[in-house]
Amino acid sequence: MSSKISTASEIFQTLAGNWSLVRDLGTAGQFTGDVRFQAADPAQPNVLRYREEGFLTRPDGKRFEGYREYDFVLRENPAAIELLFRDPLSFGNRYVLLQFGADANEGLCARDIHPCGEDFYHHCMIWKDPDHFETKIKIIGPRKDHLLHSIYRRAE
Repeated sequence: MSSKISTASEIFQTLAGNWSLVRDLGTAGQFTGDVRFQAADPAQPNVLRYREEGFLTRPDGKRFEGYREYDFVLRENPAAIELLFRDPLSFGNRYVLLQFGADANEGLCARDIHPCGEDFYHHCMIWKDPDHFETKIKIIGPRKDHLLHSIYRRAE
């Protein structure tokens, strides 16, 4: 890791701005697009709005436009970044709480599990450096068993 970032607060402060995104969806295809982290409200400096926009390209070549939004909230106790849903069905509910500190060979990481019905989303965020992070989400359930691997790089 080229730059040691060891706290949720330091990582949170570094997220603001524009990123490129490539997400491998396994047999479902690949999502590519752009991500923006921006202040949600000047009165709430501990909240960053996350919005990704791009295209899902399926293995058969069909393309679909899509987007996703979350609020990233910096928490003090415990020191963590909480991701909250912004979709109408789950608005404001916690997706995951990311507490950094588990040192991985490939970077600093944080893990949490989100239950969704009978499925479980095993979320892992790997912080490489201020210009690169990844997420790996293993989804396991009665009808699901796949990995979503997303690579984020700071946009030029």
